[in-house]
Amino acid sequence: MQRSIFTERNYLTYLCGSIFSTQGIWIQRMTLGWMMWDQTHSESWLGMLAFLMFFPSVIIGPLFGVMVDRINRRQAAVVTSIILGLLSLLLSLLIWQQLADEMMLLFFALGIGIANSAYQSIRLSLVPELVSAVNMPKAVAINAILYNTSRFIGPVIAGLLIKYQGNAVAFAVVAACYIPLIIVLLLLKLDESQRTAEAKQFTFFMDIKAGLNYALRSDLILRLLMLIAVSAMFGRGLLEILPAAVDVLYGRGVEALAWMNSAAGIGAIIAGLLLSSFSAGRLLPAMRIAVISSGLLLVIFSYTRSFELGLVIIGGLSFCATVCGVGTQSLIQVSVTSAFRGRVMSLWGAINIGGGALGGLLFGVFTESMGYPFTLITMGLICVVIAYVATRRIRLPVSFNQPKCD
Repeated sequence: MQRSIFTERNYLTYLCGSIFSTQGIWIQRMTLGWMMWDQTHSESWLGMLAFLMFFPSVIIGPLFGVMVDRINRRQAAVVTSIILGLLSLLLSLLIWQQLADEMMLLFFALGIGIANSAYQSIRLSLVPELVSAVNMPKAVAINAILYNTSRFIGPVIAGLLIKYQGNAVAFAVVAACYIPLIIVLLLLKLDESQRTAEAKQFTFFMDIKAGLNYALRSDLILRLLMLIAVSAMFGRGLLEILPAAVDVLYGRGVEALAWMNSAAGIGAIIAGLLLSSFSAGRLLPAMRIAVISSGLLLVIFSYTRSFELGLVIIGGLSFCATVCGVGTQSLIQVSVTSAFRGRVMSLWGAINIGGGALGGLLFGVFTESMGYPFTLITMGLICVVIAYVATRRIRLPVSFNQPKCD
């Protein structure tokens, strides 16, 4: 009899702590973005902020992936969570003292990006240790629902905090959100002796090479990584410069930004709920449609000046991005062995987060220099063409109709 995911005690414990930390992530992202736009009114500065927050995953994410395969994942998660909380607390104090100019915001964005890069690698490797292989696709979908529920609620909280209490209080709340996660991580009990013994057979750089070779030699994993790259860079880039888009296109303020972020959260929640009932074999066609649809939605967005229709399109873009993100992560998770999971999933995380960072930078630079219509239409068409080429030859093994066990 198949074991229900809600009987996985370690996973449910971890989920309880993640409820708070994911709220903090979205409060932090919206507050940082709004502060940068409020101080500079420049899409390029906003794009650079997104780039520094997320691009470190591309450079050092794979390095953290090797470390994750060699160290205690629970302890590493505790350390990185403490660092993330302290960074938010320090930024709160600097804002309170009126010392946080645009360069200071970029500096903290880089620090948060590096710490998040480490935690991303740890989280992607830790969750499979908390659930059985048969429940892995459901766990990924539930994590997406939780993350994007926070994407709906977090911006609303951030908007209220910014408007009525100020940016310093918003970042203090972010710091407090990491406390429950740290407590929960300390309560987890995992047996990592066998995995760490296997991982220490090679040197650090040999491990990096082995992880890359493992991913590149698998045609399925390689094509899934290409698909998430297209979705992140072209399909999700607009979501990274929403503070500018809300002001320039609609002439609205922080409340409208909160609504836009919440619309994105709703779209992602719907996608997560839909995918939670999908088998591995049904994920591929859904991902193909989603990535191509992302490009078409960008083209449509370039022609609309209705805020209400814009909300629907942003929700649709987030829906498509979540379908691709959950789908590629689920298929890779059930394909990779435990000994290589940290390295391969850190590569997925690097491409997913780094692609969004690069997309945000490109959207920021081109919208400021070329305007929104040209940028949106061009990026949308590029997304459609590359997505079609990247997905037309992906084939899943017949065994993927049932989850694979390590």
